[in-house]
Amino acid sequence: MAFCVLLALWPAGSLLAQGDDFGLWLSAGVKKRVLPGLDATVEGEFRTRDGLGSVDRWSLAAGAAYRVCPYLKVDAGYTFIDSNREGGVTGGGNNYYNDYWSARHRVTASLTGRYVWNRVEFSLRERYQYTHRAATSVHKYSASSGAQKKSDKEVAAKSTSVLRSRLEVQWDIRKSPFSPYASCELYHNLSGGRSLAKTRWTVGTEYKINKRHGLDVFYRYQNRADDDEQDGHVVGAGYQFKF
Repeated sequence: MAFCVLLALWPAGSLLAQGDDFGLWLSAGVKKRVLPGLDATVEGEFRTRDGLGSVDRWSLAAGAAYRVCPYLKVDAGYTFIDSNREGGVTGGGNNYYNDYWSARHRVTASLTGRYVWNRVEFSLRERYQYTHRAATSVHKYSASSGAQKKSDKEVAAKSTSVLRSRLEVQWDIRKSPFSPYASCELYHNLSGGRSLAKTRWTVGTEYKINKRHGLDVFYRYQNRADDDEQDGHVVGAGYQFKF
């Protein structure tokens, strides 16, 4: 069921797009029931890009979610991200700078509604995301004078606000540890007139090892690159421990 919905949403020819990146996303987290309906989570994530040839970023996130009723959940969280940014050239190609690390601080707040029909769960999540990129200095070198060091390149601080709207369908298979799902998520740039920044399609499955341990394996496609992520194909795997 979930896979059929994804195929209906999938853009024609996306898998054949030229020049798309490929990356691997790995994560591990813990989840703790604090109070009835209130859960706290901590998660670490590692990403690659350039066909697994380069580290893209690592991050550490903490958050909390509260189920108001069986059909509505609210959550909020904070994420620290350290991104490996690609180098480039300046001064008409006379100078260059190497890859560098850039720190980001991200705050999110979400509202998720869900509806279950015949063991199929439909959910719609609206998430506000604010990201602040810290200013940094990058070493710059002359391309024509034997890599002579030049004055540093200054990367200015930047803040962005995004509204993420995700529609997801998940199938709870009777007497099976697998729960396949599919989703489509739209990113609207609130800092730029609510324009559509990118679209993300995901298909995957959760796997319940036992009451405490679970896995999530997925494939994802993003149709557009931005300051946060490359466009292209992603294979991901996540582990979660509940206590």
